[in-house]
Amino acid sequence: EVYNLEGGISAWKQAGLPVESTRGAPLPVIRQVQIVAGSLVVAGTVLGALVSPWFLLLSGFVGAGLVFAGSTGHCGMAALLMKLPYNR
Repeated sequence: EVYNLEGGISAWKQAGLPVESTRGAPLPVIRQVQIVAGSLVVAGTVLGALVSPWFLLLSGFVGAGLVFAGSTGHCGMAALLMKLPYNR
């Protein structure tokens, strides 16, 4: 059965209709991408400042990937994350 939710899930909940949710479900892929990309940028910046400036290339590579993803609608990191067992 399919419903067209005028007002979205918020209106559905306000109407007092039943909502099922899975507490143990993994984070949405977009949030996983944000966490991984942000972590790589921070790591590249810190390592670039403390170890070697060559680590700044990591931050630049991640930034270029985000620009590419935003421009084309294809995110390589999301494609890789979707192959993980908990995202299937």
